[in-house]
Amino acid sequence: MRNLLKASAVSGALVLAACTTSLGPQMSGIDAPAAWTRLDSKPQSPDTPLTEDASVQIEHDWWKHFGDPTLEALIKEALDNNKSLQIAKARVEEARANRGVARSSLFPQINAAASASRANQGFLTNDRALNIGDAELDASWEIDLFGRNQARNAEAAAILESEEAATQAVRIGLLAELARNYFDMRNFERQIALTRENLETQKKTLDLTRVQLQGGYASDFDVQRAAAQVSTTDAEIPALEASYDAAAVRLNILLGLPPGSRDNLLRIEQEMKPLDHRILIAAPAAVLAERPDIRVAERRFAASISAKDAATAELFPDISLTAFFGAQSASGLSAATPWGFGVNLVQPILNFGRLQSQIDAADARQKQAFLSYQQTVLEALENMEGALSRYLRETTRNASLAAAVAQNRQAEDLARQQYGNGFTSLLDLLVAQRNLLDAEAGQAASDANLRNDLVAIYTAAGGGWRD
Repeated sequence: MRNLLKASAVSGALVLAACTTSLGPQMSGIDAPAAWTRLDSKPQSPDTPLTEDASVQIEHDWWKHFGDPTLEALIKEALDNNKSLQIAKARVEEARANRGVARSSLFPQINAAASASRANQGFLTNDRALNIGDAELDASWEIDLFGRNQARNAEAAAILESEEAATQAVRIGLLAELARNYFDMRNFERQIALTRENLETQKKTLDLTRVQLQGGYASDFDVQRAAAQVSTTDAEIPALEASYDAAAVRLNILLGLPPGSRDNLLRIEQEMKPLDHRILIAAPAAVLAERPDIRVAERRFAASISAKDAATAELFPDISLTAFFGAQSASGLSAATPWGFGVNLVQPILNFGRLQSQIDAADARQKQAFLSYQQTVLEALENMEGALSRYLRETTRNASLAAAVAQNRQAEDLARQQYGNGFTSLLDLLVAQRNLLDAEAGQAASDANLRNDLVAIYTAAGGGWRD
């Protein structure tokens, strides 16, 4: 079974009250539908391919259900070596360091300084050259009375969380792209094998036609027509091989390796196991709660709220406590221990609208972030609806194609027998052979589409970002 997490939707009216705490997709103001529109009109029965279920959980190792050890090995290596994923992780490290910078502003800053010199400072040293030593500690602490530094720290924390979620989204995208390319490669591999099998059959038909030509039972026209069929089929193989090569190269790149590095592994034949067509789907609210891209948008919105708070706090005084303690000495003079403490206050008075413009800009960025948040939620719903629809339609199409293959195979066998006995024309046999090849190729492509559509469902549900 394929399992997806169930959760209930909450009204989106509390968005602005959430500030920098985790908002969740329910705070976007977009009401998630109670059920998927592609499923709620379908009768729920044991034979229904997709069924909504409230008791299941998201599966983050969904690729194991395909039962393909090569795919599992590729995914493991990609998670270790993929460059895009490593770049995303480096962005998390950068955001974590920036949060540390923002957090440091909440605490006192203490600096030490020391100097030593030999100098004649005129009247200050009685016109003598002296050895002078100086050491001091300076401390300052900005009293965050109006919350500016707190807001900056909250903004940095939200940005860090958004980068962590973005890394999870990159991981989901990586797994999906790798699986799609793998199934496409297997499809091209199967298409090549089918085409070669049909090519051999068509060559036998050509040989039979040539024999009949010698016996006066066929014309040269029949021979040329059969030969043309052979050439046409043979011409399809290079294009399929080029597509196979492109998929194999892409898989190596996704593994973070040069082309050809894992071709030996990819050439290991793997039988595509039949799919389990009973898949359990969670409610829309559950899917929205699980998707990292929605968390990215929500955290960026939270960061924009904190950024506006920080910009607003610039209107108020900057109050700092300062202190210093030092020790001075000079040759021939008594040592001194200067010290002091004080309070500094800086209040913006005249800046010709600069601070208000910064607030307006922060407000506009907050509106953009909120609208992007809403758009991400809508696109997430669209992604799942589209994936469900494609899988349902392809399931029906695949069954029809399977029937067509069986029917065309029987028709080709009958046409071959009748042609050999002189009861039908060569054209009928060639058409039957071409129809069989087209039907088999269509079914192979549909089998790959079903797997890719299933991957799309897992991806749209947010599966794969957890270890």
